Amino acid sequence: MKIRYYPVPGGASILSCTGTGSNVRIPEKIGGLPVTGIAPYAFSSNEAAQAHLPAGTKLLEATDGEPEAPGRERCLGGESLRELLLPPGIRSIGEYAFYNCVGLSRVGLCAGPALVGNGAFMNCRGLKEILIAAPSAAPTCLPGLLEDIQQEVRAVFRSKEGDSVWIFPEYYEESVENGPARIFEHFIHGAGFRYRQCFREDILDAESYDAQFPIARSETDPETLLRIALERLHRPVRLTAAAKGRYLAFLKEKAEDAASLLIRDDDPEGLSFLAERGAFTAESIGRAAEEAARLERARCLSVLLQERHARFAAKKKTFDL
Repeated sequence: MKIRYYPVPGGASILSCTGTGSNVRIPEKIGGLPVTGIAPYAFSSNEAAQAHLPAGTKLLEATDGEPEAPGRERCLGGESLRELLLPPGIRSIGEYAFYNCVGLSRVGLCAGPALVGNGAFMNCRGLKEILIAAPSAAPTCLPGLLEDIQQEVRAVFRSKEGDSVWIFPEYYEESVENGPARIFEHFIHGAGFRYRQCFREDILDAESYDAQFPIARSETDPETLLRIALERLHRPVRLTAAAKGRYLAFLKEKAEDAASLLIRDDDPEGLSFLAERGAFTAESIGRAAEEAARLERARCLSVLLQERHARFAAKKKTFDL
């Protein structure tokens, strides 16, 4: 992959990447300089990126990895970019850097805050997962990135404390004209906007995040609610006893729906997790087993039958003579 960059105070900023693949890993260093920034428009428009360069900027070029066959390279960005991994030294992502990268589905980040420019990830409609190599209590640039992402997205923190998954639901904005008043009224629909405000000084506020759940129940997709509850209980990083109780009560109330979701995902471990926490009744686990059989999820069916036998099998009657 060929990388065009330019020196900035304290490091280098990436202007563009050219190659034949679809996954981009930005190196930690280039030309002996630590990579600290992504230039404005870097992966959205090569022409715009060059037009926004500071006057007198000296452009440099380097190759990362093995040289690729000439004639097949293309500017990586837009529809061609699928996955992106940013290095730990990134401290700024320029405005519209990844604008209209509609093929981008996964982004990898590291610990450390970064200034995220306006519209940096706007129209990245395919982005579904953000991987962060840091504890969930570390400052990151996640809040800045989420400002542009209105669809549902999973943020996965990975560190020695263990993985934790935080789902940010979808939301959308609407402007409605108020004719008599000659003004436009602005409305936000969905709990996702409030979930995205659960940060303090670039650190995810776990208690605030979990506190959104009771309110979100009336304005969030039911499947998303189930996934939030399952993930927070399965990986209970920074989970308070009160929040744990709320999530568990919800899953007991929606046990059949939760089981149906896990069966469709072919997740027998998730079904065992539910059963171990007393979420099922004899009736609900029976109906779940019927669904697993109908969908031919053999592993799920095996778990459900074992759990039903262990927890709800009729006890043999004994008589004292």
